[in-house]
Amino acid sequence: MSAVETLIAYAKTADPFRNPPADLAELQLAAVRERFKERREQIKVLDKRACDAGISEINTWQDVVPLLFAHTNYKSYPEAFIDNGQWRGMNAWLQTLSAYPTGNIKVEGVRDVDDWLDNARDAGHFIFASSGTSGKSSFLNQSGKDREFSFPAYWAAFDLASPSFKPNQDRVVFAQMPPKGVHKLTEIVDQQFRRIARPGEIYRVSDDPILAMETIRPAQLRRLIAAGKASPNDIVGYEETLAKRQAQRAVAMECWVDKFIEKRHEPLYMGMFWGATYNLVETLRARGIKSGDFHPDLVLSLGGGTKGAKLPPDYREQIIEFFGLDETRMPNNYGMVELSGLFPYLQDLGAYAIAPWIVPLILDKSGEQLLNPQDGKGTVEGRMAFFDVLADARWGGIISGDKVTVEFAPNRAGITGPIVKSVARYADLEEGEDKLSCAGTIDAYVRGAVAA
Repeated sequence: MSAVETLIAYAKTADPFRNPPADLAELQLAAVRERFKERREQIKVLDKRACDAGISEINTWQDVVPLLFAHTNYKSYPEAFIDNGQWRGMNAWLQTLSAYPTGNIKVEGVRDVDDWLDNARDAGHFIFASSGTSGKSSFLNQSGKDREFSFPAYWAAFDLASPSFKPNQDRVVFAQMPPKGVHKLTEIVDQQFRRIARPGEIYRVSDDPILAMETIRPAQLRRLIAAGKASPNDIVGYEETLAKRQAQRAVAMECWVDKFIEKRHEPLYMGMFWGATYNLVETLRARGIKSGDFHPDLVLSLGGGTKGAKLPPDYREQIIEFFGLDETRMPNNYGMVELSGLFPYLQDLGAYAIAPWIVPLILDKSGEQLLNPQDGKGTVEGRMAFFDVLADARWGGIISGDKVTVEFAPNRAGITGPIVKSVARYADLEEGEDKLSCAGTIDAYVRGAVAA
């Protein structure tokens, strides 16, 4: 088998995080060589970047650094394409960052971006969207192979982060995320809940799918108002729709909380975000529920960060105390939508394990210099970048907005690969976030390719 095929096969094993192949470092570098040779023929902006940087092949990890894409490149499309319904333009933009031709995505009759995403799925492009908190969503292509590889990778991470229980379909599940939507994790998390829940015992705040236009529309209206293209009726219509939706969700939340109170003495599994969990604690307190008045085996799976929520400094401690939790019943994972899988948090290490098919590349803040230790050992702090060997429909090299501390070769608890000991977003730190030069370079290539 090729190096890529070897790592793909390894990703499908029950516990790929412990005891990886002895020659993992050589295997990873060989796999990236294979991916680079293949992808530069398919993704022209990658080929142009490689030519401009004078890189014809991958000999060291430093060779990969100039070829990394920024996470922001996946929202580099002109907003006018969506505002004006230029869906062929969106196909052309997506092609610049995709390994497979996107011209087969039908554009006739497309009303909005969610229609375009549906048509893309019908054409074999399982595009997922970021949450778009800035008002502009990222769109990342994935193939059927990406989905095939991702499910076992995610489940292996979920299971390793949850050693105190098994997914035996014997719990009542309360979930924040709906079963469908444009976010990558909706389908994956839904399948995970089905591994855990008793039949018919998954309770969600709402079954309404996550739509891309819900996050895009407010910023779009602001642009159209500024350009004089939005009528008063457009604005009033949007405000009425939003108010109606918010009222419906408030009622749905009340019903969800009612059911949670009813079921709280049964073994529960909660799939939540930190901010929403703290809001739930406050709601339950207001309903008269006391700390610890829950089944003693309640499991709370958390993720997503705080997403800008205004929380007290001790919100984490309050959540733990209220639900009567200990660390073994709080599975936690670190990851991002660009990755195939997650980094599970291991209590005995106090750190996140990294899957063997994901190569961490720790950079300086500017994203230009590789800080990985030359001997493969030691602890490094810097910007998280990585190469995901499993990525099939796009280039696997990405620079993130995260500041991390990574220990290489810890050789503890059966983990010999790197572990992430701390994570923070540059945007949330006093030092702030800087613009990455690589982001502007790739964006310029994309603009040139779309114009051509």
